[in-house]
Amino acid sequence: MEWTGWLRRNHKVVFYTVWLLINLVQAGTTGLLDDEAYYWVYSRYLDWGYFDHPPAIALMIRAGYNLFPHEFGVRLFVVLFSTATLFAIDALCRLRNDRLFYAMALSVSLLQIGGILAVPDLPLLLFVALFFLAFRAFSEKATLLNTVAMGAITALMFYSKYHGVLVVFFTLLSNWKLMLRWQTWAAGLIALALFMPHIAWQYTHDYPSVRYHLFERNATDYQLGFTLEYVIGQVLLAGPLVGWLLLWAAVKQRPADALEKALRWTFIGIYILFFVSTFKGRSEANWTVPAWVSLLVLSHQYLASHEGAARWLYRLWIPSFVLVLALRVYMAMDIAPLPFIKKDEFHRNREWAEAIREKAGGRPVAFVNSYQRASQYWFYSGDTTFSLNNVYYRRNNYNFWPLEARLQGRDVLVASPDNYAFFRDTVRNTRKRIGSATVNPFFSFSQVAMLGGERIEGEASPGGNRVRADLRVVIPTDLRDSPAYTMFDTASVYLTVYFHDNDPGMIIPTGSRLKDVANGHLKLDFTLPPTLQKGNYRARWAIGSSIPGWPSVNSSASRLVIP
Repeated sequence: MEWTGWLRRNHKVVFYTVWLLINLVQAGTTGLLDDEAYYWVYSRYLDWGYFDHPPAIALMIRAGYNLFPHEFGVRLFVVLFSTATLFAIDALCRLRNDRLFYAMALSVSLLQIGGILAVPDLPLLLFVALFFLAFRAFSEKATLLNTVAMGAITALMFYSKYHGVLVVFFTLLSNWKLMLRWQTWAAGLIALALFMPHIAWQYTHDYPSVRYHLFERNATDYQLGFTLEYVIGQVLLAGPLVGWLLLWAAVKQRPADALEKALRWTFIGIYILFFVSTFKGRSEANWTVPAWVSLLVLSHQYLASHEGAARWLYRLWIPSFVLVLALRVYMAMDIAPLPFIKKDEFHRNREWAEAIREKAGGRPVAFVNSYQRASQYWFYSGDTTFSLNNVYYRRNNYNFWPLEARLQGRDVLVASPDNYAFFRDTVRNTRKRIGSATVNPFFSFSQVAMLGGERIEGEASPGGNRVRADLRVVIPTDLRDSPAYTMFDTASVYLTVYFHDNDPGMIIPTGSRLKDVANGHLKLDFTLPPTLQKGNYRARWAIGSSIPGWPSVNSSASRLVIP
């Protein structure tokens, strides 16, 4: 028939068009994940950097949301990027088998479900794919154009997510002779120059991303569950039924050229690196995303030349696709969350936000220890909110945004998912119940940055171990000019000492207050409790808030050494 002949000639156009349209529909009918809402708040405050990530995802969301102020707008450019990523991966395949490639795409969970989510992994995937396309051209002929392209795409990869550094590292490791070319160094200098605004942002904010990702998020004790979660997660992300096959095929593929060698080193290197990191703490399943371009290209190359192995994919892709499709339909339906799903972030978000908004009765709302819930509430209620991060949690970008000052001295509804007696009232809603309390007047100082080095040393003295410290204290102008300034007299400074992860064993008063800050410095001289025995501890500086016993966290982690 004529239409079948047209379809055979134009199958790529049909496949990518249908893929794009389905993802666009899903993007506009599925509620935001908590993290997506957080990155949407990023887009309200465009900057060269953020506590958790570089700024690419914020810029993408801002561009789409300006066109369509809806979930659809938040995800618009992510959907476009994910479709372009699939096309770029196809272009990287030396052996071409369109039927096989389509079956793989329709089997892989990350490509379908992840392809609509406004998270940093999606721009990273695209620029990793473009990096390898540029690398192929650069390794064949290092022209000026190819050199500039390598540098620019490398910078864009870094602006997407820090994990892009691993792609560059393992690519260079796969062919160390590249380091003998002046063009390689020129490409590196171009990337560095383009990335310099973000480095400057890190410098002016005391390198919060570096401190958090490399030093603060490691667990203190190994748990077997970390390793098992990682291994199982990698198989499931690759496809509920075909993940094992794709991983096995990628390992089996032997490189045929410089590109495939770089892909193989990147694939194996990243998977091993994060497997080893499970012995220090939890490795999230999505951290291996920069290896996914390598996984898909290498597995496609192997299966395209091994018909027996490819038959398994042809047998499994339909049931795998059906499972993923069922999940996508569930995501798009705004129904009550299923009780057996532990954490459902897609459903009834607007009703949840409205229940809190009704409880607030016109008062501003602040959340404790939940930048994700605060962001969800902001997006779905339309009311600007704030997340107060205390010593039982971690810092995030709510420690930097100019939001805290507008709540000072006001009647505020404070909400917390934690079980704490202070939050006597319960907000009943279609999601998990949360505690709440009216605080009047509200005050907190989490935007105050206390900088004092990475090591705190106790000195033996007759009354116990003594700590002397000279902290540099940065108080934002809007906070200093707010009603909170009159509360500096009551804002006590504490040293919190952690025995296990984010569970401080002690909150130790230093005897000093914010009013004691002079010329941007706070000199501390206090004695540690005698019950704090000899050893090394993780510690952070904190400032009291209007919530008793829950001071805000105001510094990166330091090492407390008691001789």
